[in-house]
Amino acid sequence: MRTAQDWDKGIRKVNSRRLHPDGRVVDYAAGTITHQPSLPAVEKVLHHRFLSLAEREQIADLRAAGHSIRHVAAALDRPPCTVSRELTRNTDPGGAYRPHGAHRAAAGRRARPKTAKLATDGPLRAAV
Repeated sequence: MRTAQDWDKGIRKVNSRRLHPDGRVVDYAAGTITHQPSLPAVEKVLHHRFLSLAEREQIADLRAAGHSIRHVAAALDRPPCTVSRELTRNTDPGGAYRPHGAHRAAAGRRARPKTAKLATDGPLRAAV
């Protein structure tokens, strides 16, 4: 239950530390609280294959103007399936697409930083 509540709040647990979305790091083993300066996930510079906030705003504007998904995709120079998937994932139940909320939701769905299993020394690495 506690883990689910922490995940809902954006808190991640790494070893005996809890990483808060605002940059606080609470280390229970050492009994310390530190602040880790980092860009929020929403503001990180992404690879060009991910939609940017400007592209999401353009999707919202073109859809509000009544343009088709194919027209929006052509304007963004993206495949139509990318725009369709974006609208399917991030349109609220009322039918409205909000680009800033969509960008925050996409940032929350990104993969968390995690060390690859073969990068750490262990039995799997030895077997490979």
